[in-house]
Amino acid sequence: MTTRRIEVNAVSGPLPQTEAEPVQALKGIGVSGGVAIGQAVVIERLTLEMYPQRIIAPDEIPSEIARFESAVHEAAKQLAQVKKLIHAGHPLEEHAYILDTHMLLLEDKMFFNGTKSAIASERQNAEWALSEIIGRITSAFDTIEDEYLRERARDIRFVGERVLGILMGRSETGKIHQLPPNSVIVSHDLSPADTAQIQWGNVLAFAIDMGGQTSHTAIMARSLKVAAVTGLENISSKVQTGDTIIVDGSTGVVVINPDPDTIFRFRQRQEVYRNYHQSLMAFGQLPAVTIDGACSVSILANVELMDEIEIARQHGAEGIGLFRTEYLYLGRRELPSEEEQFESYRRALEANAPNPVTIRTLDVGADKMLTNLSIGHQTNPAMGLRAIRLCLEQRDIFKTQLRAILRASVYGRCLLLIPMISSLTELQATREILAEVKDDLTRSGIEFDPKMPLGILVEVPSAVAIADLLAREADFFSIGTNDLIQYSLAIDRVNEHVNYLYDTLHPALLRLIHQVVEVGTAAGIRVSMCGEMAGDPVNIPILLGLGLTELSMNALSIPMVKKLIRSMSMEECRELTARAFDMTAAHEIRGMLEDWLRDRFPQDYFVPQS
Repeated sequence: MTTRRIEVNAVSGPLPQTEAEPVQALKGIGVSGGVAIGQAVVIERLTLEMYPQRIIAPDEIPSEIARFESAVHEAAKQLAQVKKLIHAGHPLEEHAYILDTHMLLLEDKMFFNGTKSAIASERQNAEWALSEIIGRITSAFDTIEDEYLRERARDIRFVGERVLGILMGRSETGKIHQLPPNSVIVSHDLSPADTAQIQWGNVLAFAIDMGGQTSHTAIMARSLKVAAVTGLENISSKVQTGDTIIVDGSTGVVVINPDPDTIFRFRQRQEVYRNYHQSLMAFGQLPAVTIDGACSVSILANVELMDEIEIARQHGAEGIGLFRTEYLYLGRRELPSEEEQFESYRRALEANAPNPVTIRTLDVGADKMLTNLSIGHQTNPAMGLRAIRLCLEQRDIFKTQLRAILRASVYGRCLLLIPMISSLTELQATREILAEVKDDLTRSGIEFDPKMPLGILVEVPSAVAIADLLAREADFFSIGTNDLIQYSLAIDRVNEHVNYLYDTLHPALLRLIHQVVEVGTAAGIRVSMCGEMAGDPVNIPILLGLGLTELSMNALSIPMVKKLIRSMSMEECRELTARAFDMTAAHEIRGMLEDWLRDRFPQDYFVPQS
């Protein structure tokens, strides 16, 4: 990411401009809204690339292994001490479990035994061996499409960097413990242990080189309601402690050492954003009904972690349209027990009752799970043994999860969602296994909801092509646009060479969505959307025009999406959709929609002005 010249406009329209040149700014990923103006505090982190490298003598191997083991022990001790800081009432109390995950990673076989083996067999010093092993483990995450899972590789790096620092005798910087008022934290990255030790009352914002919407920094910033921009790549090398810095978490813009005119503009933007955000939040609690009353839309939230459920409720979610379960399986030595899963699902259902919670079954491949599953390397894991394919292969794992979900189903309104269904055979096999589990529970006298709906995630082209057949066995469809786009357009969205082709408004995708909605409507089953496409205001007129009446999205998008829906008519949506279907390219459709939104709602922020 490079430095760009950016014209700075306010949320509600252009601010007064001067004759000065546009300010120099960095553009990253806005992950937590708001505008902050403060003084930079640069937190320097030791990275896995900063290590000594030497071949050790054979007689040094035992002492080098002992040195590594001692460092791991000390890292575990440090993490336990940090966890004690997260007392009851601490702003990050609900995130304490992350530190437990990091402590478990220290005991991971690949991490612990792998490093010792590299020291012994390769005669590498401990720092070198550790860095090599972490590189091997994290490289498996590089091709993962799911952003949440990809971010978990950073947990492994955080753990490795802590041990590396101990091996090199580097103590943690004291800056994070002694922050002055009005601090903006600038760093290459921040670990959960770092954030747990921050003096939150003195922090206005984060500006971070690494990370995305699902990074720990992003999740914690949203919980604390401070502005944050991640994915800046090199801001930690461009800023010095004491520099004045502006962070606009709504647009992802960060300005370093701004001139007085730029500060003035952002002060105005800060006030506008504050007022706009306050007014916007009120829309979250209102029903999403078009201005002509012709269409009522259910707005739900996609949730990764339990602590996000309250955020979803605050932003107006009418339930959980996608409850991902992968976090229960990652970063641990063994698979989660039925009881552990049951407790997690029960809590989610109780927290949302009487609103619905759609629980997606395990959606990972064996290559993405830090467990002892003995499944070999897959050359192309995105199209390999993953999601429902893995569950049908590993039926004991699948049955354990289904038992836990069924047991929890009596505590609220539970729906079951199966990912990556590509054939009717897979859906029928799933129903057979579900029936077996229900029979087992009945014989054991354990209660469950016998009418719990079973739906499928429509995310591969074959599922669209045979949607009429799948509708005979499925109780509902949920369109997962993230994978549907990349599979239907043959685009790897994590490949920097082709990800520019990834577009939610591609004419082919719109026609696929239209086909699924038509089939679902004809079969009398509900059709929803839970992909990222559902949370972008630019897409909303088209989605309503296509006939979708249930959308699930990132909780932060809900108030804005509700406001937009309540401000337009179905006649407008149908007209825009008809115009889009006459166009031949995604950029034409996007341009048309953005122009319409700016003209129709000049005082709103449905289209970023950056």
